[in-house]
Amino acid sequence: MPFSFMKIVRPFTRKGWGHWLLFFLLLAAAGYAGHLLSSIRALTGIRYSIYHRQLMMRDRSQLYPKRTALVLLNDADYWGKSFQARTPLKRGELAELIKILQAVGVNTIALDVDLRSPHPDDTDHPDFEFDDYKKEDAQLVAAIHGMCEAGRHVVLSSSVRFGTDGYEKMPSIYTQFMDQMPCVTPGYIQLPFDMRRVPGTLEITNGPPLDSMSLAVTGIADPAAHDVAGKNEGHGFRFSEYLTEAEFGPKNGRQFIFNGQQITNMKIDALRTQLADKLVFIGAEWHSTACGTGPLVDQHNSPGGMEPGAMLHANYVEAMLDRTGTFTPLSDSTAELIEIGVALALAMIGVLEIHSAWKWAAFGFGIVFSILFTYTLLQNLGLFLDFFVPMLMIIVHTLVEEGIKIWHKSRHPNCSAIKKPDAIETAGQP
Repeated sequence: MPFSFMKIVRPFTRKGWGHWLLFFLLLAAAGYAGHLLSSIRALTGIRYSIYHRQLMMRDRSQLYPKRTALVLLNDADYWGKSFQARTPLKRGELAELIKILQAVGVNTIALDVDLRSPHPDDTDHPDFEFDDYKKEDAQLVAAIHGMCEAGRHVVLSSSVRFGTDGYEKMPSIYTQFMDQMPCVTPGYIQLPFDMRRVPGTLEITNGPPLDSMSLAVTGIADPAAHDVAGKNEGHGFRFSEYLTEAEFGPKNGRQFIFNGQQITNMKIDALRTQLADKLVFIGAEWHSTACGTGPLVDQHNSPGGMEPGAMLHANYVEAMLDRTGTFTPLSDSTAELIEIGVALALAMIGVLEIHSAWKWAAFGFGIVFSILFTYTLLQNLGLFLDFFVPMLMIIVHTLVEEGIKIWHKSRHPNCSAIKKPDAIETAGQP
């Protein structure tokens, strides 16, 4: 018979303990190497691409931002007459944008710009500010106070850093004015290392827990969604579905991305039609060196491609406010057990003494099964399982094992010519 049960069992019974010890050591080393490779930035684009294709397997209608809009300051703004390429950004110009957005009925403004104190380590004056900027700081505070009086909300950027005892909140220029701005919520703007994960709440050593900017905006729009997204039940942060830059583009006469000059020059009624009751993020998208020269600032690789930081924050908000937009990853321990099980099953295929066509068919079936299993978990249970690591485990294991075989054959070139005892035909035996 070309295929029998004994051909499957024989490899596991004939091979000595040394072979199996090497096999499991290789599997453990491949698992460790797979986790190391998964954190290498050179592979991040591949991982995001696989993730985005997993999401595309879901039933998706036309996507567009339903609750958020963006004001991205571009070259015409930053390198133009208004902001004059100044760092820090002119706070008076930011104040004018806030006043216009308030006038058109924007519900919440999130200011995704750097508002850190220029002397963050000055313990005597942690909210230090240069005298030349204090007048325009007052203009910004007055514009925010106007939002408060109108019953609106503002989320101001806060920065965190990792200190000796954990994360600590860095002082901001607006710290001393918080009592005058009751509608202000701070939110940290640092994005997660893995852009698929919704940035949550950080425990802060020098203050109360701090929400991310996107989680703070979500809490204003829907406190219940904030509580669901902020829960940590052993699963870590939630994973997010993504809108690409194209999906943030104009749709059916609606506009979701503006630059600063459009906000300043458009008629109030037209802006009100587009932005009333929206959650608006103000962020950066200008070239760093000169107008049209150099890389764009605040760009990040994500499952949606290279996107501005403000667009990513808006993406997370869209996901958290849509019950189908975010989903829970499996707990770390469960995911690791499944990873090891899948990798072990696929690695065992290489041990079988069966025709190579059967091996490749079994390996291909394992990959297809992994994809279908991932789809079933995501579509029906809202759980995400990342098969990137087990696939890396199999690749590393296979390459190392083949390398050992080649090295062994080079040292013992005549061994392959010796027939195995059970393969010798007995004379006269039918």
